[in-house]
Amino acid sequence: MATTPNVIGMNSTITSKNDSSHNDSNNAQVLKVHAGMLHSASITAVSEFDLQAAKNESPPSPFERTVDGNNSNSNSNSNTNLINLMSASRGARVLFATDEWFATADNLLKDTPPIFDEDAFCEQGKVMDGWETRRRREAGHDWCVIKLPNRANIVGIEIDTAHFTGNQVPNISLELADLTCTQETAMTMNFPGALERLLHGCVQGTGHTPQEVSQGQDTCQQVAWSELLPKTPLRPGYEQSRMHYFTLETPMEGTHLRINYYPDGGVARLLLWGTSLETKGPKVRAPYAPIQTGRTCTVVSHAETTFPPSRQAYDYAELSAAEAGGEGLACSNKHYGTPANLIQPTLGRDMGDGWETARHPERPAILVRDPITNLVDSPLQDWAVIKLGKTAEQGIQRVILDTKHFRGNYPESVQVEACYTTDADNADALITAGDEAAVEWFPLVTRGRMAADSEHVFERSKDQIANADRKVSHVKISIYPDGGLSRVRVYGE
Repeated sequence: MATTPNVIGMNSTITSKNDSSHNDSNNAQVLKVHAGMLHSASITAVSEFDLQAAKNESPPSPFERTVDGNNSNSNSNSNTNLINLMSASRGARVLFATDEWFATADNLLKDTPPIFDEDAFCEQGKVMDGWETRRRREAGHDWCVIKLPNRANIVGIEIDTAHFTGNQVPNISLELADLTCTQETAMTMNFPGALERLLHGCVQGTGHTPQEVSQGQDTCQQVAWSELLPKTPLRPGYEQSRMHYFTLETPMEGTHLRINYYPDGGVARLLLWGTSLETKGPKVRAPYAPIQTGRTCTVVSHAETTFPPSRQAYDYAELSAAEAGGEGLACSNKHYGTPANLIQPTLGRDMGDGWETARHPERPAILVRDPITNLVDSPLQDWAVIKLGKTAEQGIQRVILDTKHFRGNYPESVQVEACYTTDADNADALITAGDEAAVEWFPLVTRGRMAADSEHVFERSKDQIANADRKVSHVKISIYPDGGLSRVRVYGE
């Protein structure tokens, strides 16, 4: 905690009993104002205490400089400039305020100086540029919660009571919470009216009921708060007394600020000076998995393991691998990658290390599922042909279709077919020329759904491969309607 009050920029008559420029009588009166003890009814004129009305401009801030105390205009690159973390233009937002009758809490976040127009009145009364609550008539005190733009390291506090001379908050305290995204969401959802406020803004002339304030208080108690500034008296908003500066002995880190008024009143501006820290975003949700391990195949998400089936020892050779002589012969489209990438020995390093086609230009405007197969009812497809490095004389034992890194562009479904030819050179020439129909294809893996960033394992031992005992020299992979695969691995003997 502790914060140390700093009297930078204050008029000495406000902060010192030893100023010889005022007689004892005047000093006593000024010190009463300092302590917030003098009732406004006894102040008949500003001149009575030799105090001047606040200007419609803000004095330079002592915190508006680098961390080591140099002026912010310094050419030094070794220090970080402090910024105002309570700025709406940076993204600070009020989540909840008990009362905003005379002026809304959003005014605290303005970057402009507080303005006073002595002739400006509205339905609620005198127009004030700050957060001002009603004279409290219910139990408790007023408070609000503000979300900072980012998680921040706070080193200084600046409070301005400009123009609030008979209605300033007598005492104030500040609390800081350091919340995760999950905690912030839960807190915000439980604050009465918070969602409407964030969507549509605040409304002057409103206040929460005692029941709503109680709910808000209960919500605050669900998270941990640390004291940033203890209960501290505020001076009235004359030019000599408006500014309050506090330097933290130990910087504090947090995401949300709670401002406590004791018990009510107004403050023009409140600034927190510090630096932004890296903000942890919400936990990334696992991609939607339209298919899971079942009768047709085994699905292993890369998000759940670094040692998928393709990395584990297996009794049969990977006949399609480039290292075994496999070749990516041809494809219908190679806009983002070639079939040669499908047969590399390693896991795909990124989405560019695979075979990916362009989005099919004739894809349906609205996708419709076949009620029987539950697959997209469309014949549109792209295809690629792989020549095995060695003919599978005894048939195929296992097929792995890998969508690693393909999370938003994996195929809806995939079909794998095979052929066997003794005239490989002629077949290769025809297929390479784009005539994949030059050979007779038979099914190995029937068309089925794919999942994002996963290995899909089809095994002969589990009756998941058709025609598993037939000889195979080439395989054809058809993706519906388009998309990308990282690897295709075909095992046999």
